[in-house]
Amino acid sequence: MIDIHWPNTRFVISVAQADQFPQVDLPQIAVAGHSNVGKSSLLNALFARKGLVKTSKRPGCTRLLNLFEVDQQLLLVDLPGYGYARAAKGEKNQWRRLIERYLDSTQVAQIVLVLLDIRHGPKDSDLQLIEWLNEGGIRWVPVATKADKLTGNDRAKRLKEMTKSLGMLTPLATSATDQRGIADLRTLILHELAQQRSRFEDEELSF
Repeated sequence: MIDIHWPNTRFVISVAQADQFPQVDLPQIAVAGHSNVGKSSLLNALFARKGLVKTSKRPGCTRLLNLFEVDQQLLLVDLPGYGYARAAKGEKNQWRRLIERYLDSTQVAQIVLVLLDIRHGPKDSDLQLIEWLNEGGIRWVPVATKADKLTGNDRAKRLKEMTKSLGMLTPLATSATDQRGIADLRTLILHELAQQRSRFEDEELSF
């Protein structure tokens, strides 16, 4: 049984190019989302660490790959927020290339958590990312953020709409404000790690 002490998370490094990514033997999970989806706040809630991941009132501040080592068992990669309207076109393209080169590298993430604002559902840029992940055979899981912003009925209705638009994949509803879904998100990640370890052990036994 895998057990992670989430507050034992440390910031490792920020990189501007995929080829600057350090050699790491830990399983990797990437987190992607629109620039104003609340990614930093959700990661702080996941780690149970206030202020570890820098938040800003101005969206689009994550412009690098930010790496976090979680309890020496997992490398979480915070990808640049995409779709920021005020960013120059060239800068947007640079962020997109950085994300794509990382995910398409030999150190590809085991899974990508795609964050979606529950109030708005998936935007065109979200669907474009998901289409690219599908084409590349990269596994992803939808996670709805800011679930506290909707009432129970509205939340259920929006999740149903999102499920339909995402090919019948139901997003995990979360909130950094009231901690809704954070425990479930941790469980999801632990399940992924257990699967990766099992596959690794099976490969070793096959030699």
